[in-house]
Amino acid sequence: MIRKALLAFALLSAPLALSGCGFTPVYAQKGLPGELANIDVITTDSRTGYFLRKNLVSGFNTLEGQKRYRLSVKLDEKRYDIGIGVNDIAVRSEISTTVEYSLIETATRKVLTKGTFVDTTTYDANGQSPYAGVAAQKDGQQRAATAISERIRSELVLFFHDKTAAPAR
Repeated sequence: MIRKALLAFALLSAPLALSGCGFTPVYAQKGLPGELANIDVITTDSRTGYFLRKNLVSGFNTLEGQKRYRLSVKLDEKRYDIGIGVNDIAVRSEISTTVEYSLIETATRKVLTKGTFVDTTTYDANGQSPYAGVAAQKDGQQRAATAISERIRSELVLFFHDKTAAPAR
């Protein structure tokens, strides 16, 4: 009984403790969705680039017309066979994607933020059926694009959050 009361007290007092430390929820800012909607997305011309652009535009809820920002994303994909079966045919493959992105203000062409990271996605390679192998690779590229878009979106949300939360000097 005492344990439940202590747990309830801790849960109810947590917001008060967090408010005193300067914690601000990222999505509490009113202008954040508008900033994300004003980003034009340009990606590498590839299957993964297509999936990535589609995910980012959907995640940003991009508006039509002239954009305030341009997000340029370059992908460098490498595919490796990492699991070889007894018949010397790959049974597992890996896509290692080096990602470089830059957020540019279109009016001034100033680079506001940029980043580089590597995403690794594995998938089952089916050497018995060419169609199954292509479908598995496409699925791996879609999953890689989803992971990359989530990371870029998170980093941009934090960038805009820090930009609006910083005191004016």
